[in-house]
Amino acid sequence: MENGSKICPICKHHPIALPNSVCTVCYHKVRIASRIDEEMVKKERLALQGIKYHSYLEDEWDKIKIDGLDAIKVFTEYILDDIEDDETHQWHKRRIRFMQDMVERLDKKYFPNATSQQIKDFAQAAVDFWDGKITTQEARERLLSMRKIVQKDIMKSSDWEPKDFLLWMMETEEVFDWMWSQWFECIHACIPDKCNDELWIKMFHKHFHNEIKAWIDK
Repeated sequence: MENGSKICPICKHHPIALPNSVCTVCYHKVRIASRIDEEMVKKERLALQGIKYHSYLEDEWDKIKIDGLDAIKVFTEYILDDIEDDETHQWHKRRIRFMQDMVERLDKKYFPNATSQQIKDFAQAAVDFWDGKITTQEARERLLSMRKIVQKDIMKSSDWEPKDFLLWMMETEEVFDWMWSQWFECIHACIPDKCNDELWIKMFHKHFHNEIKAWIDK
């Protein structure tokens, strides 16, 4: 069912189709890209051979069928995380500038004990680091300092939280492994609160307009 009062935040053209927060056009683009229909055909083929087959995609789309396809999921997993970084990290530099914009606008409660100026200075230092304006050693010192300020327990590094969103700006590729190619999905998992959706979407369009348009047009 279309909701004519709300326009799709991805393409900004068609009305959203409930229960999704995107339009029917963007929904079907994602469904095709996910290859869920191919997985279901494979499941049926194997079933005829007496073989049980279950894909994680089936669970994912069963959930989407009930809760709807979330716009943030489309931006992060199907548009932006589909773009590969290069050896000079040009794409990652843009990701960091996006994060700089975000941390200056997010509620400061997410980064406890750090002042607005400390957050701003750290984010700028991260941009400078990736632009080659400060050394790895200086970046490491700033990272350790901010880790102490926000009291990030390194023993709980696997528990993603808003502090990580900030600290990851200064970390290098080697730290992340598979997360490097699922960057936006991971940083959103640090701050998943729905109250920030409008900000995420605004910043996505501001920083990655061409990439989003290319996805819409293809």
